[in-house]
Order: sequence, then structure tokens, then C-alpha cells
Amino acid sequence: DLMVVAEGVETLDEIERLIRHPEKLARLQAELDEGNEEYLDAVIHETLRLRPVLPVVVRDLQDDVELGGYALPAGTRIACSISLIHTDPTTYPNPHAFEPERFLGQRPGTYTWIPFGGGIRRCLGASFALYEMKQVLPAVIQQLDLKPVEPAPEKVARRLITLTPCKRTLVNVAGRRQPAAAPLAAMTA
Repeated sequence: DLMVVAEGVETLDEIERLIRHPEKLARLQAELDEGNEEYLDAVIHETLRLRPVLPVVVRDLQDDVELGGYALPAGTRIACSISLIHTDPTTYPNPHAFEPERFLGQRPGTYTWIPFGGGIRRCLGASFALYEMKQVLPAVIQQLDLKPVEPAPEKVARRLITLTPCKRTLVNVAGRRQPAAAPLAAMTA
């Protein structure tokens, strides 16, 4: 076995979540082996729900606003907690559980899934980050047999303004993975 410290990789949280949930990792590998990316999208959405890169978004009000019965004048700085929105049990039953299945067959809500902020100030790199995750994660998990170094889930740590796995995801690479044989339809296409 080879121990690797995954650092500086956009998909740290996805890998960390998947190695802690081997049944979900196996499902993702099987679906990717069949050429299906629907579960990949769900894993990415669920990971970003539970582990957003930023904990809050801050905005300065341009106009006077009434919010929750409070009159807020223009110029007031407000902070929106991404983590609180993403763990609201009225939107996400069992909110702290890693359940990618909640995103199968539906897109994340515009106002209930905001890992990149929202509105006109949404993160400029959001589309690229999602694209990168969809490229890197399958490339790693389809080729390597990954196991966690420690069984307990990793805590989240703040690194400057972003949130990352505390120990930067320690992973045992137990060898190369042998993907399932491609379906006959894919081989003849």
C-alpha cells in the first residue's frame, strides 16, 4: 500500500467523502464504468452541499430592504451562511448525512444550493470548478483502489478564506483498480 497526501487537488472533499462511504464509491465506479455520469453529478452536488468551499457570502445592500421584519438601510453589510442554508432540514432531510441520491433526477435549487454564492456575484470560476471535478474525480477513482488512512471522517479546517479537509485527505492507494468490463452496447458503438 502507498499512502498519498492529496493536496492542492480540487476534488479533495469528494475523495474524502467517498472513501468514508465505500458503498457510494462502489456505486459511482460501477456507473462510471457503464458510461453513466448522473451519479457523478449527484456526488459532486452533495459534496459541495456538505463541504462548500466558502462558509459565507457577504454583500453590501444597494437599497433599503426589509428582511425578516427588520429594516436594513442601504450600505448595510449582510452575511449569508452557506453552511446553514445547505443543512436546513426543511430542504434537506437528514441534512448532515452524505446522500448523493437526493440529487438524482433533480437539479440543485437556485436558493437552497449556493456553494459558489449566487446572483450576479456568483463565483466566476464555478463552471470551471465543476468541469474540473467531473474530469479529475473519475480519472482518480476509476484507476486507483483508494482506502482511508484513518476510519473517522476528517474534520474541516479553514485555510485562509476557504474550507478544506483538516489533514488534506490522507489516502491509502492499495493498488490499481480493474474496472468492470464495458457493456456490449458500448463496445459495438
